[in-house]
Amino acid sequence: MKGIVIWAQSSCRSVMDFYREFGKALGVPVCVAVWYYKKSANEKDNRNAVGFEDSEFSDMDIVPVGEDFDKGLKVIDSHKGWHHLCCNYQGSENFRRLLLLVSKRGEKVAVGSESPCNMQHGLRGLLKEIYYRVKLPRVVSDVIVASTFFINFSGDDDRLARVVGWPKEKIIPFGYFPPPIPGSRIQKRISNSPFEILSTGEMTWHRGSDVLLDALVLLKKSGCKFHATITQRGRLFADLQAKARRHDLPVDFPGFLDLKDLCRIYESCTVFVGAGRREPWGMRLNDALNCGAPLVVSRGMGGVKMVDDYGCGLSFENENSQDLAAKLQLLATDGDVYLQCAENAIGAARANSAAVKARELISTIERGFPEWLK
Repeated sequence: MKGIVIWAQSSCRSVMDFYREFGKALGVPVCVAVWYYKKSANEKDNRNAVGFEDSEFSDMDIVPVGEDFDKGLKVIDSHKGWHHLCCNYQGSENFRRLLLLVSKRGEKVAVGSESPCNMQHGLRGLLKEIYYRVKLPRVVSDVIVASTFFINFSGDDDRLARVVGWPKEKIIPFGYFPPPIPGSRIQKRISNSPFEILSTGEMTWHRGSDVLLDALVLLKKSGCKFHATITQRGRLFADLQAKARRHDLPVDFPGFLDLKDLCRIYESCTVFVGAGRREPWGMRLNDALNCGAPLVVSRGMGGVKMVDDYGCGLSFENENSQDLAAKLQLLATDGDVYLQCAENAIGAARANSAAVKARELISTIERGFPEWLK
């Protein structure tokens, strides 16, 4: 193996550190060909829109390609004999064409992507479900045949990946393992009192902000003492604020926070809640875990894999605010359960670094697909 070309959607920090560590662990250089790349200092890309800087990855070889086939050809021709990992096979027709081209040339290809995840509801959700089940399998069928394996960045949830056509034996359950927020630290939790609940992320239907607020109403009715902070904004923001006022809930809505304040609340919260109804993963779970916070995670989020694998918190039934309230009450009232989750959270944070996960992935590939590494 001379090196790896990774065909990525963007230079988002959720994956860039992993790409770097994957190359390091294999002992080969990495080129990241991106479909979307910010064109100016005023055009923010994904998570750097909230304050992350591109300098984190200034040492990496990042090549903007987009839907320009000729630019993609230049990448291929200047990296002859390299392996190829396509991480935007669903969204980019250009990347699919390029991947099939290198496959026909005899170079080794694989895919790393989220399992399809329908984050819409109502009519839009129905139409997207039809697209996933009827059209997308035809769109990606050639790529599936050409690829040696599929790294599932949605963790263990491979249901729609299999609907699209990925055979079970090609799927490697994985996830996302971004670096800690710059300036943040792992903080050991020594008590569940006072019980400070934190949730971050855009307030939308698919992220389940309303499920969390319904759970907080039930938690207050149970007599459990707590305080909650729900950050950012979104379409549900006004409704959530109004409901919190009606029920006189001890909830703060601080909006968007700078990185210093964000680190502070991640490091000081008692528990972090990810209530997503339909999310491929949920990187904010990693951000919280990297600060030592135990998690309470909906089973509608791919990131629930971390709770399942490491016991670093509890999971609850998707969209079930009563179950969420019960899990929060357990952590608030049972110190032994809480402290065990908190201890496991620190272990999980260390075990889920990009460097550790890169080595684990290579071991998995060596066992199941050794020919790809030659």
